Amino acid sequence: MKKLLSLLGTISLVTTSSATVVACGEKTEPPDPIINNEALIKEFKIEVENIFQKHLDENVYKNLIGLPDTEIKNKFLNQTKIIEYTGAKASEIDQFDLQQLEHDIKNVLDIDILTKELNKLKNINKYKIILNDVNNLFKNLIIEWDSLVIKSYQEAETKKDEIFLGNVIVNYKIVVNYKGEKDIESFELGNNMKYTSTNNTALKVASDDFYQNIAKDYFLSSKAEDRKHTNIKWNNINSTGKKEYDGFGIVESEFEKYFEIDSNTNGFKDSMIEFIKSNYFEKVGNTLPLSFEGDLIYKSSEMKKYSLLQTINKWETFYNQEDSIKFDYKNDKGRLFLETVFRKDPNLPETKNSLSTYYFTKENYEIWKTNFDIQKDNFLKELKIDKEKDNFIETDEYKKSINLGYINLTGLSINLAEGSYIHELPDFRIAINYLIGDDQTPSKDLSLLSEFTVDTLKAFHKMFGVSHAYEYPEYNSKDDFLMTLKRSELTDAIVDKFYSGHDNSGDFVKTFSLFDSQNLGFYRQQMFDEAKLPDSEYFFGFSNLAKKTIWVYNNWFWKANKKVGINISWRDISGNRSDRIMTFQLGYLNFHIDLDQITLGAKEVGNKELIKFI
Repeated sequence: MKKLLSLLGTISLVTTSSATVVACGEKTEPPDPIINNEALIKEFKIEVENIFQKHLDENVYKNLIGLPDTEIKNKFLNQTKIIEYTGAKASEIDQFDLQQLEHDIKNVLDIDILTKELNKLKNINKYKIILNDVNNLFKNLIIEWDSLVIKSYQEAETKKDEIFLGNVIVNYKIVVNYKGEKDIESFELGNNMKYTSTNNTALKVASDDFYQNIAKDYFLSSKAEDRKHTNIKWNNINSTGKKEYDGFGIVESEFEKYFEIDSNTNGFKDSMIEFIKSNYFEKVGNTLPLSFEGDLIYKSSEMKKYSLLQTINKWETFYNQEDSIKFDYKNDKGRLFLETVFRKDPNLPETKNSLSTYYFTKENYEIWKTNFDIQKDNFLKELKIDKEKDNFIETDEYKKSINLGYINLTGLSINLAEGSYIHELPDFRIAINYLIGDDQTPSKDLSLLSEFTVDTLKAFHKMFGVSHAYEYPEYNSKDDFLMTLKRSELTDAIVDKFYSGHDNSGDFVKTFSLFDSQNLGFYRQQMFDEAKLPDSEYFFGFSNLAKKTIWVYNNWFWKANKKVGINISWRDISGNRSDRIMTFQLGYLNFHIDLDQITLGAKEVGNKELIKFI
């Protein structure tokens, strides 16, 4: 076996392709709620992606390398058929055999198990409104036959224990159903299948061990040359002169540069080669000269789920909750903070000072840190790491982490016959920890977060066209209102949305939170790009005093006019309502504010402005 394995040549990487609101009508009793499906569907899709990734890890990767004994059940994915159709396009394969290949692909991908796992989402209460009418979440498997590649390598039969390698590579899409606004809709998850057929047991054993353990093993490596690449520091990968605080935003291009373009010079390539060789392939009794080849080794990152941004941005509280971050417009702190977020020019130096003084405080930092520590623990559990046993939590890098996640890399390849045959193995991912730098302290983090959030407010004000020169009525008087916007295509679109259906608080939340992907999604994405924010929660609307919810009934009628703005008029009816509590979530901002007379003034004046258009 040692002799056989030594003939495999080099292992390399090659490029692959992949891929609530409630309506308030004019009724004595509140109408049924209009649910904000936009945010729910977005959350649902993320959940499906997580299920699919877990399915790949636990059920699919083990099927991607087949031996003669395991291929006895295959109709196409075996040595005989792969040799027969080596080099053939899908259009050149007998139709019956193509159907047999499709059957095998479904078995390798374990579609039956995936279907069962997806359908479990129907039992989760929050998803029932978009899944109750769906019989089966799994709609179908789309195989992109134009991408099919079949190739093989076989040593001369005169050799004892000759090696056979067969490769079947194809792109595919998993199509998933859910209930849209009116009809059953679907979305796709793209990936590729790289199947290996071989008679080399050592390759199977080493590869299975590799795919099952690489993320955890490399992450826990104690060698300095490895830890450098699993503890990525913004101050080390920021090579284009960006600000230090930019490290709290989108860093995908820096990751790509580090793990792809600079991998030859920064030691990552050599580190991976040595780690794979010593931890997996040497275990089967042979040392392989490993190398990385090809133009691309980096595919993407998965850094959102376990991040400080996600922890702060998605933190769900209500106004009366003891540890909620809240303001009251009746006092100076609330007044100054409201003016910072909704009225004043973010380019003014006092913007950062206000954010630092009233929001990015050590008290709030401790709340966020406590919640983020829970997410960090969840990440370690996902990797099946015993944090006490492995002592990883005691490292400085882990303590200063602002993000934990994965880097997706292209699959290993085996280079045979002096490069004349490149055999592709499945793609894989490594786990990483991300931080700003070695000199981080809570005070410095808070200062940098304040600077980053200044840019967030600049993007928010630019998108909505906030007028900074307007003179507001007397502070907290019955005529006071929230903010002033310059008339624009966006404000017109907002008013059109109000008039397109219900005239209520539901339309306010949908429009000012830019929920409607069809009409307002462009503006939302543009604002996120301008703010250098990954896609995350953005909510601008009224919430409950004593209950976690993103929608409430309001005690007024709503009116929207393209020339005037958004007005409210009071109606004195009972019910579970919020008359003054507004919640705002954008980037690292997530707070409640009691608007007091900005809304309650409607009791006295009847019809009044909430947001003015000029």
